[in-house]
Amino acid sequence: MAFGNVITNISGILYTIVATSFIYEYTKSATLAAIVALVRTIAKIISGLQLPFYTERFDITRLISSFYLFQVLLLSFFIVYFKLIELNTFTTTFIYLFVFFISYIEGIILPCRNSLVPKVVTHTQLFRANNIISFLEQTVSLLSWGMGGLLVVYFDKLWILVGITFSYLFPALLFKSMNIKIDKMKHKKKKIFRLDGWRVVKSNPFLLKMLIVDIIEGIASGIWIGGITLAFVREVLHKGENWWGYINTSYYLGTILSSSVLIIISSIIRRKLVISMSLGSLGVSVFVFIFGLNKIPLMSLVLVFVLGLFYQLRDSAQRTLLQLHVKDDDLTAFYGFYSSINSVVFGFSIFLMGTISDLLGPQNIYLLASLMTLVSSILIFVALKNLKIEFNVNKTI
Repeated sequence: MAFGNVITNISGILYTIVATSFIYEYTKSATLAAIVALVRTIAKIISGLQLPFYTERFDITRLISSFYLFQVLLLSFFIVYFKLIELNTFTTTFIYLFVFFISYIEGIILPCRNSLVPKVVTHTQLFRANNIISFLEQTVSLLSWGMGGLLVVYFDKLWILVGITFSYLFPALLFKSMNIKIDKMKHKKKKIFRLDGWRVVKSNPFLLKMLIVDIIEGIASGIWIGGITLAFVREVLHKGENWWGYINTSYYLGTILSSSVLIIISSIIRRKLVISMSLGSLGVSVFVFIFGLNKIPLMSLVLVFVLGLFYQLRDSAQRTLLQLHVKDDDLTAFYGFYSSINSVVFGFSIFLMGTISDLLGPQNIYLLASLMTLVSSILIFVALKNLKIEFNVNKTI
């Protein structure tokens, strides 16, 4: 499963880079290129709401494998199309459609894949498993975003897409070979757009509290979108665009180191998940505040490295807590709904934080985000401090 995650993450990052590069190269418009991210967000909102329609009709591993194959077919069609037709305005629209459908498929695959983790490991191994997966994902993200730009410069984009297409065959075959039986509903509902995940959340007070915390922190996380970070680098640090890349690299290195440490001490942390999540948010709040006040370029790299440590602690603890408090049969519907909510919050955060940054300046926006994260840290501790965590040590598949 971890190998499938690695392949998927590499391919997803590369096709995003290629699609954005295609748009910018043939339109010379940064705005039109940025729409790629918006299209991806819309597609994932829709797929998250439609996920229960699929999961109650197909075995989850068969569903994942089939959608990987759909990606192969879609990419193959895209490659042939660009070999036969010259790029023009219609082609630009076609690229958006391509990104939409690929992202829609991702929005089906990712929640299904995430819901498998609690089904294949015991609860006592869950925190460790999440950190192993996170370690691989962060390492791949670091390498892929760095190498992806070079690949686009030195290699033909269509050949990169050919490589991506073949890479999706590996997870398709991998998940097809897995045998995880999950009971499906006997009475299938006909509605395509569904809110099954919301019904799971509203019936569980713990999940409602986590959702509120996640929305607050999701809005605050908008400070790391490219435009705000770049403005901070130029106006506060007085450096060029290359420092934007250095900051991202330093953050990923922090998350990778944090994942490595958490894997080693997972047996200790897993029984202190609420405290770990609260401390992670508190650490993020403190160091985002210092980052906002800092004007020394080298110090900014140190601060985002430390931020990577605390973000990873918070995210790993949160992911494990959610998995422990959602019934196995509800996991895919829950993750689909959560994916849609996160996409909506992300889109709103981009607009809100971008607007506030223009009004208050890039430095003050980090101070505001620090305050929001501090509020979420207090909410986590106060609302969840008496939470009892039970581990199923005998889970088998």
